[in-house]
Amino acid sequence: DKDTTIRLRVDQAIARVLSRQASSGGFGLWQAQSGDFWLDAYVTDFLSRAQIQGYDVPRIGFSMALDNLRNHVNYAPDFDAVSGGGDDIAYALLVLAREGAATMGDLRYYVDVKGADFATPLASAQLGAALAIYGDQLRADQMFARAADDHKKGRMDAAVAGYAETLRLK
Repeated sequence: DKDTTIRLRVDQAIARVLSRQASSGGFGLWQAQSGDFWLDAYVTDFLSRAQIQGYDVPRIGFSMALDNLRNHVNYAPDFDAVSGGGDDIAYALLVLAREGAATMGDLRYYVDVKGADFATPLASAQLGAALAIYGDQLRADQMFARAADDHKKGRMDAAVAGYAETLRLK
């Protein structure tokens, strides 16, 4: 039946992405490697959501993925409004917050100090969602308002402008 087919495909996807996990906890597209922080957040997000839906996600692989995100956030290079960026950090912080593994100090730093420097409205919204998960509604609302304002102004990073940005913010 359809549910069995879906369950099998998700189980296969979990096994496939974990077969591409490097010893650092990061992920590669075609083999076990690391180096793309946004991809690491994306795959960890998938594993987190699968686990929430009751799929069996091996504890060690998932723990390594979360540790990798935390390490990347802790050693992330600086970015500013001119250079743009921060999308990978915001995404990682959202995934970590959903798992109760983000640090409130990191979340507040990225709002209070770097909030205006995120390249896309999506990044601002993800950081807002992370703060909302941790109960800091004032800062969350600040980032949601920034995301909405940036969206209205058409502010998007060229690399993601074609990736359904408009649809994701509605």
